Amino acid sequence: MKLYKILSLFLLVNLFTITSCDDYLDINDDPNNPTDAQLNNLMPYSQAAIIGALGMGTAGISELVSVYAHHIVQRGDHDDYKITENEFSLTQSWEKFYAVALPDLNIAIEKAVESNSWAYAGMAKLLKVQMFSAIVDLWGDMPYSEAGLGAEATFPKFDDDKEIYRDLFRLGEEALADLDKVSSRKPSGDDLIYKGDMNKWKKYGRSLLLNMYNKVRLTDLYDGAKVASLINSSLISGTNEDFELTYNTSITPENRNPGFIREYTQGSPTYYISPYFYLVMKGETAAQNSTMVGIKDPRIPYYFYNQLNASETAENPVSYQDGQFLSIWSASYDKDPNEGFDQGKSQTMLGLWPIGGAFDNKSGASGDLNSGLKGAGAQRILTTADLFFIRAELALTKNTGESAQALVESGIKAAFAKVNKVASLAGAPAIADADINAYTKSVLAKYDAGDNQKKLELILTQKWIHDFGYGLESYNDIRRTGFPQICDPSRDPNVYSAQTRPYPVSLLYDGDDLSTNPNGKQRNQYTDKVFWDID
Repeated sequence: MKLYKILSLFLLVNLFTITSCDDYLDINDDPNNPTDAQLNNLMPYSQAAIIGALGMGTAGISELVSVYAHHIVQRGDHDDYKITENEFSLTQSWEKFYAVALPDLNIAIEKAVESNSWAYAGMAKLLKVQMFSAIVDLWGDMPYSEAGLGAEATFPKFDDDKEIYRDLFRLGEEALADLDKVSSRKPSGDDLIYKGDMNKWKKYGRSLLLNMYNKVRLTDLYDGAKVASLINSSLISGTNEDFELTYNTSITPENRNPGFIREYTQGSPTYYISPYFYLVMKGETAAQNSTMVGIKDPRIPYYFYNQLNASETAENPVSYQDGQFLSIWSASYDKDPNEGFDQGKSQTMLGLWPIGGAFDNKSGASGDLNSGLKGAGAQRILTTADLFFIRAELALTKNTGESAQALVESGIKAAFAKVNKVASLAGAPAIADADINAYTKSVLAKYDAGDNQKKLELILTQKWIHDFGYGLESYNDIRRTGFPQICDPSRDPNVYSAQTRPYPVSLLYDGDDLSTNPNGKQRNQYTDKVFWDID
């Protein structure tokens, strides 16, 4: 396994200012060299690698699973659920996890324990839990116990996914205990996420564990007493406590949001918005999904940027257009006669909210690298709104004693607060309180009118809308619960959209690593489920 391959600066996107003395990470100093690695170098490298691997952008796995979550559409076979073992976003995220982040974290934990730097030890262990829980969610059985050992385990075994999760719960508790200890050293600017605020790290750690318990609620790993304890503890609460990496506008070194770079290079945007996702937010029936019918979402101009104004026509014949919104149908590759036309200057782009792009003020200007926040958007992983929706799901399905309806309301309002915070950074207008309240009232009326299955569907649909720009949580929810209800083109009357493959229940392993590790056997992405995916 390629455990010590160092990725390029562009793929890592990790040259951040890390100390008050304006020092920078030096890519010529190998942070994976245990003879000279420093804790204040290891931490930002590992944080940037993990979040880069999870997020949008050329080398982020969200670029792929956001297609599976029906947030976005991409030309080619992805929409028909086909990938190969050498898929770029798959192999690059794998390498960021195993070749960059894991060696850094292992070294950081060792050095931190040796020096009683418990703040660093706890942070590194929580990052390891975040990383490996995501790895299991994506791939199932994976190298874990022998991963990162170098010559001690040249060909690491593939551990059982459930047993990995079991140990991650232990490691997470151990990390929280470390954070409670007196630490000889504490991070500051070298912590790209919380700037050394240990209270925020503790809240994140507890929130991370609660999210994991929710994912395993149908298995015997679920622990009701632990869940109750976590719910009654201090969790992520407020936009300044969300677990996210905020990029900036720096070009040299390159610190912009990778998804923004991918989308806003003028004339060549990468992502098409799924028309089904757009229609759900617009309050219309989208294929089989009628969850939000009659409720138009005020976040639309923050989520999607239209390059066309009301008087313009598209540069070529279109696959899907609704007013200024232009995209292509899912699963329409080689079926829709207009799907293949270039629409680089006409298509709707990812907007301000997901990647630090532009707010749609209906001007119709072409998107470019000077648009919106110019890439200074955050890659969100776990937010306050997510936690409210997770707690709502647990309250509904596991009778935790909380009011699921009240948590849904709090989740919606937290989601809007997050969008308004991003809007304020960009100088865009805030969503008015009256609009937020009207939307929330309408959603809660649907919630109250539904049975428990409809209630669960609504919770996870609201979470799906909020998580636009981070596809993994929605991909997990779809496999765990069947919600949100995504488009099935085989049941859709659209003649230009047809699914020929089953829904992928996991990802393929990196083919390069399998070719060198005899302990691995390739997965069947359509039948080999993750352990928590129980029918």
